[in-house]
Amino acid sequence: MVTEVYAHILDEERKINAQKFEIAFYANPDMREVERELNAPKQEQGTDLQKLLTQIQENPELAAQLKAILNAT
Repeated sequence: MVTEVYAHILDEERKINAQKFEIAFYANPDMREVERELNAPKQEQGTDLQKLLTQIQENPELAAQLKAILNAT
């Protein structure tokens, strides 16, 4: 009974979601560029570590908080 009464509401939402999915999925049929981005070597990780170390060295309060966190575990 519930599905018969409310089916028209759900059908409209399904149609909208299907259209959104279709637009997003078929917007770029050439997925090679996306695959290259996903498989690209991550070179920024070293610079992120360098930035973190610089921030810790410049901010003794941050260093103290980090030490407290590491000692708590």
